[in-house]
Amino acid sequence: MYRILQSIGIIFLLGLMALPASSAKADDGPARKLINSQGCKACHALEGDGGTVGGSFEKIRKTRSRDEIQRQLINPGQRHGNGAIADFSHLSETEIEALVDFMQPER
Repeated sequence: MYRILQSIGIIFLLGLMALPASSAKADDGPARKLINSQGCKACHALEGDGGTVGGSFEKIRKTRSRDEIQRQLINPGQRHGNGAIADFSHLSETEIEALVDFMQPER
């Protein structure tokens, strides 16, 4: 019986190790839905898919702080992308937080 339980435990651990790293992250589904619904990928790339004008989300993660990202999404001038398009102040606080968490998960 002990060997069976030990084997099941090993199989379970191996299964967890085989999961992709993304499944270990917090659920980023709401942010991905927003990225698609708000047209972000017209200018920004995500995992190699999308535009190049605004830089990739992977680059944003490396070069921008949480505060910078949040200020860019909601800003006093009501402009985003150096004035290229309107800002995203129409999004709820929860939606903005989901995008900021997705782009800069480190607090």
